[in-house]
Formats: sequence, structure tokens, C-alpha cells
Amino acid sequence: MPSGPPTEKVITFNDNGAWCWYQDERVLVDTKTDKLIVGSVASGGAVDGNIRATIYDIASGSGKTVTLGDLSVDDHNAPAFAIRPDGKYVAMWSTHRENCNTYFSIYDGTSWAAAKTYDWSQNGCPWGAAATTTNKVTYSNLWYMSAENRLYSAIRSVDTSPAFLVSADDGAGWSYLGRLTGSPQQGYVAGYYKYWGNGTDRIDFVGTEAHPRDFDNSLWHGYVQGGKVYDSFGKVVDDNISDGTAQNVNKFTQIFKTGSTLGGVKLEHAWNHDIVRYEDGTIAMLGQARVSGTGSDDPDKRLFYGRFDGSSWTLTYLVKAGTKLYSSEQDYTGLSALHPDNPYVIYVSTPTDPRDDKTKLAKREIWQGTTCDNGKTFQWTPVTQNSTADNIRPVVPKWDANHTALLWLRGTYNTAQNWQMNVVGIIQQN
Repeated sequence: MPSGPPTEKVITFNDNGAWCWYQDERVLVDTKTDKLIVGSVASGGAVDGNIRATIYDIASGSGKTVTLGDLSVDDHNAPAFAIRPDGKYVAMWSTHRENCNTYFSIYDGTSWAAAKTYDWSQNGCPWGAAATTTNKVTYSNLWYMSAENRLYSAIRSVDTSPAFLVSADDGAGWSYLGRLTGSPQQGYVAGYYKYWGNGTDRIDFVGTEAHPRDFDNSLWHGYVQGGKVYDSFGKVVDDNISDGTAQNVNKFTQIFKTGSTLGGVKLEHAWNHDIVRYEDGTIAMLGQARVSGTGSDDPDKRLFYGRFDGSSWTLTYLVKAGTKLYSSEQDYTGLSALHPDNPYVIYVSTPTDPRDDKTKLAKREIWQGTTCDNGKTFQWTPVTQNSTADNIRPVVPKWDANHTALLWLRGTYNTAQNWQMNVVGIIQQN
């Protein structure tokens, strides 16, 4: 059954931190030790640019934040985490296209080891004509696959497309596996990707062609399994991820087609927020798009939900997303998140009351959406109300059917390189 709205007190996990949304898992639950692992980047003062890991003990309500590395301040640099079979943690992070390095560290239960580096120059970094400015490495997305006893990390890298590193020794060392897609570069990037690993043998993804400012994106879905890449229906699109070739993202299954009408408005220039594949095989995703004809400086942006039932993708309009977060990023919104253990529940950040899609709020608030008809409609309840600061970029780590951890960023977001944000959240027993 769907859970009710959270009622627990808001916890501050870190008083100076932010994340982008293209690195996962940003937050993990260690169910064996009853701890949360939270990644972020600090902004301002002596900690400016610190890559941070917070380990929060759920039972005692206390946490400790440490610095994994020190880079230029940018929320794109936030770390991703995985839990090894032996219970140790692996962290991985990269700069925002500033160099050719991916950094990684292992937590042994007491401390984090000094960071090591995978150097992408051996794979051609920096790539192409824009090599000196943009075509370097960004993001990390870590997933452990038990059927292979391997760790995988999806990283924006080769020709600004996503490619995988793989580790057969629990993250102590990494090697290049291959490229996921081979879309042409539009602007400074060949697409944005969100991932979901099932922990056993499969990694799903939803991707775009480019940044929405540079291309009129649709959204595309596929998955990696057994060294091959498939569309939503199990058709092989790339029969060998390691052979040095890769397909355009538009060879996969189209979830959202630019120019489609949802909620009575024509939408274009899409972006992706989240994806989860549930145990019954159902896949859900969240995204956004611009309303056609509303310009490019601060277009009217709307959030939507997608669901794949094994035979088709269906889309549901959600809510207005509000104005841009800051001047140079016309498509930055408060974002949204799926509940990975409850397919009936989603969360959105918006300055518009989703119950009527009209009432404007003073700040961006977090709302819980609950569906009883497989995503065709949602009932909305507030998680935050009457806030004096914005609440943005929610994330829900996988836990179990009886627990929910919902985390988000609260404060002032000036740019991706400057903010005054706390990492906050609630822990709920369903």
C-alpha cells in the first residue's frame, strides 16, 4: 500500500554541502550497520571545494563528515558510493571537465584511504577539437553487480559520451570497459544519463542527446546486461560494449518524444531526473521539459513521470517547475526523485502547489506524490511548508519496504560553483 506523507523531524546531515544529480548513488543505506553514507561538495571559506563523505549513524542520530579530496568548488564533483561484499565502502568522483582524472577511495570501517586516480589520458583524454576546454571527465555512477562480483562506474568521458570503468577487485583498481553510447556531440556534451543498477546483473539508463539549451532533446531508455546493451523490450542494440563501437542514443527506446503534449501543453527540450527499475520489472522515470513557445532565457518548465509496464511507456504530467535556479542555467529546476522501494511514491521540488498547479509558493518546497493507479494520477501532500529557504534536489536511497530516507538540499543556490546549502532530510519508518 502507498505510504503516507513523512511526519518525522528534519535532520541536518551536513551544514555545508550540495550535489548535482548526475552522480549516483549520492546517498546509500548500509542496512548491516544501520548507517547512511552521504556525499556532497562544500562551498565557501576554508572548506571551499572539499569533496565530502558523511557517515550518519541512524540509531544514535550522530554523524561524522570527512574530506575525501579537495578540488575547485563545483557541485558536479560530488562523490558516488557503493558498498562492497565485505562491508567496506567505495567512493568515486571526478571534476567538472577540468582534467582527465577519476578519483576513488575505500572506507575500511574506520577511515577513508588516500584517494587514488584513474587517468583517462590512456583512453584519449582530452578528446576532440574542444580538448583544451571541455572534453574531459565528469561524474561517476557506481554500481556493484553480485552475479559478476564486479563494480561498474558510468562516467561522462570518451568524446563526452558515457563510458564504463570496471573493477574486479572491489574498487582497489579500475580498467576501461567500453563506451555506452556514441551520439554526436551537441554543444559541449553528447548527452546526460541517469542510471539504476539492480545489484545483480543489470544497469538501466535514461539518456538525452545533449544539454537542453543546445538541442531539442527527447528521452531514451535502455539497459546493460551481460556485456550487451538493449532497448526497453530486450532487443540488442549493441552486442559488445567492449568492442570500441557504440550506438547513437536514438537507437534505443524513446520514452518522451519532443513536441509531445502532456497536461494540455506541448513540451520540448527534455531533461532527465531519475530512473528506477522495480523488482517486478516495472521501470519508472522522472523528467522535465520546456513548454513550446516560452523562449529560451527562462522557459516555462514542467515535470513529468514515465512508467514502463513491459509493453509500453506511458507519461503523466505532474506540475510546473518554476523559474530557473540561476541566470546562466535556463533549465535548472528543483528536480524530483523516485522512491526505489515503493513504486507508488515520488517526490518533487517546486514553487507551485501541485494540488492545483496554479498557487505560487514563496520558496521551492518538497512534495510527496502518491498514486493508486500506476502513475496515471497522483495525490499530493507537503513534506516541507512555509519555508524561508529553497528545498531542492531530493534523493531517496534504496532501503527496504519498511523504511524511507528522503534527503534534499536546503538553503540558497547561487550557481553550481557557489551556494549556502545544508544537506537535510527525514528518516521514516513506514
